[in-house]
Amino acid sequence: MTTSLAREKKIKTNGIWLNVAEKGDDGGPLVLLLHGFPETWFSWRHQIDFLSSHGYHVVAPDLRGYGDSEFLPSHESYTVSHLVADVIGLLDHYGTAQAFVAGHDWGSVIGWSLCLFRPDRVKGFISLSVPYSPRDPNLKPSKFSKTFGDGLYITQFQKPGRAEAAFAKHDCKIVMKKFLLTTRTDFMVAPPGTEIIDDLEIPSKIPEWITEEEIQVYADKFQKSGFTGPLNYYRAMDLNWEILAPWEGSKILVPTKFIAGGRDIGAKETMEYVKGEMFKSIVPNVEVVVIEDGHHFIQQEKAKQVSEEILSFFNKLRTTDFFTFWARKMDPDAVKSTLSNLAFGNVLAAAARDYKKEVLANEKAQSSNPVNEEVDLDELMDDPELEKLHADRIAALKREVEKREAFKRQGHGEYREVSEGDFLGEVTRSQNVICHFYHKEFYRCKIMDKHLKTLAPRHVDTKFIRVDAENAPFFVTKLAIKTLPCVLLFSKGVAIDRLVGFQDLGTKDDFTTTKLESVLIKKGMLSKKKKEEDDEDAEYQESIRRSVRSSENLDSDSD
Repeated sequence: MTTSLAREKKIKTNGIWLNVAEKGDDGGPLVLLLHGFPETWFSWRHQIDFLSSHGYHVVAPDLRGYGDSEFLPSHESYTVSHLVADVIGLLDHYGTAQAFVAGHDWGSVIGWSLCLFRPDRVKGFISLSVPYSPRDPNLKPSKFSKTFGDGLYITQFQKPGRAEAAFAKHDCKIVMKKFLLTTRTDFMVAPPGTEIIDDLEIPSKIPEWITEEEIQVYADKFQKSGFTGPLNYYRAMDLNWEILAPWEGSKILVPTKFIAGGRDIGAKETMEYVKGEMFKSIVPNVEVVVIEDGHHFIQQEKAKQVSEEILSFFNKLRTTDFFTFWARKMDPDAVKSTLSNLAFGNVLAAAARDYKKEVLANEKAQSSNPVNEEVDLDELMDDPELEKLHADRIAALKREVEKREAFKRQGHGEYREVSEGDFLGEVTRSQNVICHFYHKEFYRCKIMDKHLKTLAPRHVDTKFIRVDAENAPFFVTKLAIKTLPCVLLFSKGVAIDRLVGFQDLGTKDDFTTTKLESVLIKKGMLSKKKKEEDDEDAEYQESIRRSVRSSENLDSDSD
């Protein structure tokens, strides 16, 4: 094995254990290599050696559910939000702000999503075999797959247990040979009534780029781990489609290179797409390299050529500051679009920069304390200073009305439900936002709803919203929401604090609205109301109307 010196270890990231292989100087630039289906970190063995010998610190994980990494049974644990979070966790573990990333097959999908969600963490990205494709708002992946019939491998992978049962009829090494050694260039559609694994053929002679021993390495790992984890990536495709809705129409602005074989699966259609205008318009800084006689598992089949392509691209970017490159090369509107789509954690602060001009100044209304003393009303009627105070008060009331109306146009003053797709815009367009992540069947969530609904119209300068956690897996993951109810507190787009369960409210279900209000005031999310303001709330609108009417007829004796 050429990777005999690669170090393997387990790393806890995003709540799970990932097995990683690494090699090279710890002080060198970090390169992260993401494998595809059905592989492990071992598929990058040639690149690990090559890149580490050129000064890079190379890390290749077994993705979740693969090899020696942790397996989770539910397909809902394999969305791009989970997978990107795993990658971010690895970058944080190695203490790097930015890394070079390369992905193959499903590793490419993860890499593209990383570039979309967190371009600030990617120095440069290389995709092998799978180009970035825009989200079709009208067609879920499962429906698109069905247009090819039941024989398409992706369709057959959807039903839990179906592909596992078909694979189990063969020796694990045979399964690996059928996938790794395929030379098919169609979309891998089996004839009616046939499973794709039965339709794939094994060449009479093992090609020179892989050995029986190397195939056995894969077979041993999958014999131990099984195929459910890897197949769950396909079963989460519709969930990914839902998660990616906020990024519909966004461009990939990270410097990228796309490498594919001219004889890859679906090669004809892929080549037409990546050489066309659409691909270059949504990935404006991409280099396209086609290895004409290459097939799907190209980093193994054409190891030397692919390794050199990766090295030359990363070397070119090694001394280039990403944000300088970005600002110089990108369309300003596209840059703004991507910044506004950054989606989680403190990255909301970056999005907030694009909305600063839209955020209303949350100024405290000017008020003067009335003086309670006996006066001669006739003298006051002709007092010019009193007239000025009266006019100033009317103007202040008008400004208060305008401010409240502006807040209401932003959705303040009521407790509203928002979707995952609208979440980012809601929390970044207002200065203070209180967001309740809830579950519709949780009793305590209903209690929290009742109190927040009461507070919303009392504190119009703060936005009150709620999000169904069951329908927002992306932000639930990114904001590390583990207990419901969970009330997140946002200031200028940044999550500054949270209420988890009823821990801050006495831990009992019978806390009062006043108690919750007091906690939120202490946390700086609500302005403390004066007693007279509380007393006047019910008559507020009528008092405004009276004041405005009097301002329109200042000469009237009715004053």
